[in-house]
Amino acid sequence: MTDQSPRDGATRELREVAIDALRPTQLTLGLYEVQRRAKLMGGLSRRELRALIEEKAVPCVLGPKRRLYMIDHHHLCRALLEIGHDTVMVGAPRADWSALDLKDFWHRMETQGFCWPIDVDGNRRPCVKIPEHISELTDNPWRTLARGVRGKAYSNEDTPFQEFMWGNYYRSFMTTRLLQSDIELAEKLAVKLSRLDEAQDLPGYLGPK
Repeated sequence: MTDQSPRDGATRELREVAIDALRPTQLTLGLYEVQRRAKLMGGLSRRELRALIEEKAVPCVLGPKRRLYMIDHHHLCRALLEIGHDTVMVGAPRADWSALDLKDFWHRMETQGFCWPIDVDGNRRPCVKIPEHISELTDNPWRTLARGVRGKAYSNEDTPFQEFMWGNYYRSFMTTRLLQSDIELAEKLAVKLSRLDEAQDLPGYLGPK
């Protein structure tokens, strides 16, 4: 059984697949981020959109029944569906775990940090509760908040589910009502919270300022 394959820097051959054929590996996403991307991509020419899709090839793992599980670019896939585009490009699978049963597969995915079975309230759910289609993922405003302050509150790193980690951290300090009533204030608070010692183990921590 093949384990980890080369990361993005390695040479790879891309192939086009239907978004419907890709299984999500998280429970939620930021719908505001989806809408923002959809608006941007909706203004691209056909050639520009094709170039973007090739540049943002979706990394996947081959799972039971030889199904492809996306381990990144969930927002991209959802945004593409929003503008009526139903395919993406994928490279060689990061790992081939098709010989595993579903239970062992999800255990391996969690061990490798390839899934995020955490709901909007920060509760861990069984991986089998992750929806089978990207269109079924629900909104996570905390992820949207984390994306909005990325670069100011913390540095962008090649860490899977980085925004979810930061969003979950912010959720422990503020209320959903604040996000809904004053997003600018929530972002200012998030930047300050990101400098606390409590955040030092999160990816992209910039330290006190």
